[in-house]
Amino acid sequence: MTPTAPTPTAPTPTAPTPTVPAPASGGPAALRPRARARGVARANRLVLALVGLLLAGAGGAALAAGLGAFGGGVADRAVLDGSVPRFAEANGWYWPVVAVGAGLVALLCLWWLLAQARSDRVSALPLSRDPRRGHTDLDAAALTGAVEDEVEGYRGVARARAVLSGAVTAPALTLTVTLDGRVGPGELHPRVARGAVAHARQALGRPDLPARVEFVLPRRPRRDVR
Repeated sequence: MTPTAPTPTAPTPTAPTPTVPAPASGGPAALRPRARARGVARANRLVLALVGLLLAGAGGAALAAGLGAFGGGVADRAVLDGSVPRFAEANGWYWPVVAVGAGLVALLCLWWLLAQARSDRVSALPLSRDPRRGHTDLDAAALTGAVEDEVEGYRGVARARAVLSGAVTAPALTLTVTLDGRVGPGELHPRVARGAVAHARQALGRPDLPARVEFVLPRRPRRDVR
């Protein structure tokens, strides 16, 4: 019996594996959400961290005292006994110091509450800085007002609100568009991006100006009567 050579087989072509494009480094998804001013955010984190450490320390000390870490006398002592009134009667400076401390805490709390109203909104943008010819600034309200007027002129838009926020040297545009129900956001978004947002970038001379467009849908769709 004569051996036969194996018949060569052609390799089976395989379909190319689809590649998933990597997410872009920029764009609306990369923008940070609108927030308060950076100084206010840092102050909030600092205050909350200090309060948390203070409460954690007080709770840990109370737990340790209850478990007898400071002796059996401290663990069995009542929380409210007559030691504090007796100490206050024996030392005349006690209540004035308490009043001053309470006043300082109240002032800090008032400052913290007033600081919450601060935002990172930009009021003016520098367009040019020339020591010989002078400086040219653009009022941010004029730019955002023009953007709002243009967007409100689009069909299907009930109201528009534009805000410039962030640093003066690196601002970002946030545009909130309230729809009336005649046009969907998918149809309106390209017009907003190629129209009002592009015009704002051109006016500022910043083609890479970050922009976020938020659409607010109506509760009830409006009938388009022509």
